[in-house]
Amino acid sequence: MSLVPEPFKIAAFRAYWLSRLLTTMAQMAMVVIIGWQVYGIARQSMGLKGAAFQLGLVGVVQFLPLFALTLLAGWTADRIDRRYVARASIGLEVFCAATLGWLTWRNSITLPEIFGIAALLGVARAFAMPALQALAPNLVPREILPRAIALSSISWQVGAITGPAIGGYLYAITPHLPYTVSAGLLALALIAQLMIGPTVRSAVDRTRHPVKQMIDGLRYVRRNRIVLGAISLDLFAVLLGGATALLPAYARDVLHVGSQGLGHLRAAPAVGATLAAAWFSVRPLKHEVGIKMLLAV
Repeated sequence: MSLVPEPFKIAAFRAYWLSRLLTTMAQMAMVVIIGWQVYGIARQSMGLKGAAFQLGLVGVVQFLPLFALTLLAGWTADRIDRRYVARASIGLEVFCAATLGWLTWRNSITLPEIFGIAALLGVARAFAMPALQALAPNLVPREILPRAIALSSISWQVGAITGPAIGGYLYAITPHLPYTVSAGLLALALIAQLMIGPTVRSAVDRTRHPVKQMIDGLRYVRRNRIVLGAISLDLFAVLLGGATALLPAYARDVLHVGSQGLGHLRAAPAVGATLAAAWFSVRPLKHEVGIKMLLAV
C-alpha cells in the first residue's frame, strides 16, 4: 500500500498544492511586515492611538478590494480559465512584493506607498482566492476529491503558520528580506501554476447577463439556510478576528518582542485553528452544530 496520498500521484495537483503553499507563506509574511512597517513609520510622528488607527486603515485597505470584488472575482473564476486568473493574480503579487522590497531596501518607503501596494495586494487576493479554491476539483477525479480538498486545506494552514514567523525572523535580519523572499516564493508559485495543463471544466451558460448571474447567486444564498448560515458565521468570524491587525502595537509597545515576536503572535491563531481541526477530525460536532459555532464566534 502506497504511503503517498492518492491526489499527490497526479502531477497537476502536486503543482497546485505547492503553488498554494508558497503563495500562502508569502502572503502571510508580507501581511505581518506591512503591519509592522506601518506602525513603525506612524509611531515616528504619531502617538499610540494615531499609529493604531493607521494599522486599522491598512487592514481596511486590504479588505475593501476583497469585499468589493467578491462577486466579480467569483464570476471571473467561472467564466475564464482558472489557471489564467490564478497566474495573473500571483504575477501581480510578485510585482507588489518586489516593489515593497525595493522601496524598503532604498529606505524610502512611505505610508502612502504602503497603502497603495496593500490595495493592489487586496485586488490580487480577491481574484486568486476563488480561482485557486475552485481549481482543485478540476485536477482530480471525483472519487478522491475530498482527500484533495483536505490536502489543499493543509497547504493553507501550513503556510499560515510558517509565513508570519518567517516574515518576522527575516525582517530582524534585514528589513527588505521578507519582501525579497516573498517575491521569490511567489515566482516559484507562478512557475508551479504554469506547470498545470488544460483542465476539464463544467459547462457555463454564456447567454445570461453577468449581473443577473450574480444576483441569482445572491438569491440562492439568501434562500438556502445552510449556505446563508455558514457564510454569516464566517463573515462575523473574519470581522471580529480582524483585531489581530493590532498585534504590531502589542509586539512593539506592550510586549517589546520585536518583529520575531510579532511573527509568532500572528502565527498563533493558525496554530490554534490547526489543533482545533485535528480535534474535530477525531471528535466532530454532531448535535446543535450551528448554535455551538455561533457561540464560538
